[in-house]
Amino acid sequence: MKRIICCRFGNKFTQWHVDNLKHMIDTYSGIEYDEFEVIEEDLYGNWYNKFQMYDKFRDGDNLYFDLDMVIYGKLPNLFRSDFTLLDDTWWREPAHTPLNSSIVSWSGSVHHIWEKFWPYAEDYMTKYSLGSDEWYYKEIEYETYDRVCPKFSIKESNPNYNVCTLGQMHHIMEEGWTGWWSPYFLKR
Repeated sequence: MKRIICCRFGNKFTQWHVDNLKHMIDTYSGIEYDEFEVIEEDLYGNWYNKFQMYDKFRDGDNLYFDLDMVIYGKLPNLFRSDFTLLDDTWWREPAHTPLNSSIVSWSGSVHHIWEKFWPYAEDYMTKYSLGSDEWYYKEIEYETYDRVCPKFSIKESNPNYNVCTLGQMHHIMEEGWTGWWSPYFLKR
């Protein structure tokens, strides 16, 4: 079984963002999957909510996407057997971590990630207050994708790739913003 997962909580993203991700996957990515799952329980009030997926999904082939992505063409096979995240040092300075969890994949169970995190969630969220990517980097073993996802450019899409993460530019998904990415988004 192949499963696509995303996470929506709080008021930063709406149902439109979930529907938009599914639309881009179904329309442009070429990814075939059996289930599309949304984690909506807001346990932590921040990005650490996505850790719930390691408890909930312990079988099959799993592929997680952040909601603030642009998928604009056929993607390479992103499903991985080993726990895999993006390495984005090729397009930005590593800062507190070289990792990016905008795309994550694994097969079977990685429940050990949840088991390591949840009993000490408050301590970890204090220690790694800049984000869960630093937690991954310093606390667990992982693999990284080859270059599959570049930094977003407001000027044009990168013709060598078919997906990009918006990072701190998620506001361009809101009504009133237009650019090269607009035709790929679900109409409002």
